[in-house]
Amino acid sequence: MLQKTIKYFLILLFFGLLLYNAVYFKKISEMQVSKIETVFDAKAYAKTYLLEKIPAAKKEAVAVSDLLSAMKTDSKKAFTNFSHFQNEGDTKYFFVKGEGKVTAIDEEFVTLKTASGEEIKLAIQYIFGNTSRDCSGLISIDDFSNTMDLNNVSEEINKLIKAEIVAPFKAKVQEGNTVSFLGGIELSQSNPKTDKMEIVPLQLEINSK
Repeated sequence: MLQKTIKYFLILLFFGLLLYNAVYFKKISEMQVSKIETVFDAKAYAKTYLLEKIPAAKKEAVAVSDLLSAMKTDSKKAFTNFSHFQNEGDTKYFFVKGEGKVTAIDEEFVTLKTASGEEIKLAIQYIFGNTSRDCSGLISIDDFSNTMDLNNVSEEINKLIKAEIVAPFKAKVQEGNTVSFLGGIELSQSNPKTDKMEIVPLQLEINSK
């Protein structure tokens, strides 16, 4: 009798362990699927931002000549009215638009002269940092579950700018061309050196010679 009891107990224990393991592995599998489904695609996000949202937001950009004029008149007010940022640091970003005639081309910049006489430098070599991401005000840190995703977006946007915006532009642009641009500027609020500012291009169009 005792042997039968032990036998039945062992059988029940065996099937109990099988059932437990089946449920346990199912939960792990569900967790893995859930994890895969929630992986953030920074590249896709950046592509939508640069190629769809930025062109659609063109009317929100300040004319670069207006920004420069505002900076000369009252830089503090200009920062309040036109800048965007993710945190309360000294560095602020501006979403600008404009047009100018190409006066010089080198490895790092395409230099434009606007109708009102300002000299504008479009960066075509070193595209990095958060200017492209933060200048428009379209991306908020609150939209992300972690800062790594936010930083990856900056990296992917900059890669796209080099490949989709700058590369075809560099292949065609010549001195004398008239270029329309949409871009971002980074300035220090405590020391805004507008004479040395560089525009990170978000959209470029060669109009004519």
